[in-house]
Amino acid sequence: MKNWGMLGAADAGMYFSIALFMAIFALSFLSPRFWCRYVCPSGALLSFFGLLSTSRRNVTAKCTKCGQCARHCPFDAVDADFSTRQINCAFCRTCGAVCPVGAIEFTWSVKVAAAGQVNESEEMSRRGLVLAGIGGALAAAGTKWIGARGDLLRPPGSVAEREFLRLCVRCGECFKVCPGSVLQPAGLGAGLDALWTPVAVPMHAGCHQDCNFCTLICPTRAIRPLSIAEKRRTRMGLAIIDSELCLPHRGERDCQLCFDECEAAAYHAIQMRPIKLKIGDVPEGAISQEQLEEMSRINAPFIDNSRCIGCGLCEYRCHSALVRQQKLLPRRAVHIAPIER
Repeated sequence: MKNWGMLGAADAGMYFSIALFMAIFALSFLSPRFWCRYVCPSGALLSFFGLLSTSRRNVTAKCTKCGQCARHCPFDAVDADFSTRQINCAFCRTCGAVCPVGAIEFTWSVKVAAAGQVNESEEMSRRGLVLAGIGGALAAAGTKWIGARGDLLRPPGSVAEREFLRLCVRCGECFKVCPGSVLQPAGLGAGLDALWTPVAVPMHAGCHQDCNFCTLICPTRAIRPLSIAEKRRTRMGLAIIDSELCLPHRGERDCQLCFDECEAAAYHAIQMRPIKLKIGDVPEGAISQEQLEEMSRINAPFIDNSRCIGCGLCEYRCHSALVRQQKLLPRRAVHIAPIER
């Protein structure tokens, strides 16, 4: 959100995110910290490893039943009788910190079992863990059918897609340093494997010719470090002009916005060449042959594939000027197609 012009149009994903946020907010009225207690995947992971822990929460005879532990537990792991819901407990020890009489201890699990602290609810938790494991295995198998798409426009210097998905940890550092917001997190449309990985979206901005920040910041080298000179030679994709939409190709009017942008970046990957237009019947003697020839020609942009690196500056210029501002086109007439890496 560096400026409003870089924001994409509202789509189903945005509305779904807003609805999801509102739903989570509304659930907080059912129970305090509903997300943390019942939904949060991090809490579930901590609870799972908590079951494997060698220590257990133990309430001693000093307990005064004040209820401070239950009120402050962030995972709803304290039962009505102040015993422990083992599947919920993440061993954060918040309850022990707030206990006014120090009645809560974290002891070795062998000692707790000897004291008869393992009850039926804990056994039920073990059953719940087994069911959760089965459900998790089914979910993991299901994701195999929703793999990442292979046509994603990755940042310059990205390694091969399979290796990229293995290395990228979704840290978001590349988004933070990108000065023009060309890098955006991939949504569900890219597949679950690629969710939140960086993709270039030229309609938001073009990849500036003198910027290599994302290549230098990546901690896992999913994006290889490149010098400015190397970055200017590294191909991200390839620009394609839609002759059915491009104003000069359609013979409607002169336009060389994409050409000017490419020239300013010194890529020289777009050429303006004359094309012949179809002219209707002209009354004989109305205009000279030279004028007729002049009217039947117009300069139109063509991509030089040997020079184009797919930076997206041309796409951004066409989209921002002719689609968003002047509203002459329903969509941009030039777009960047990813290349196989």
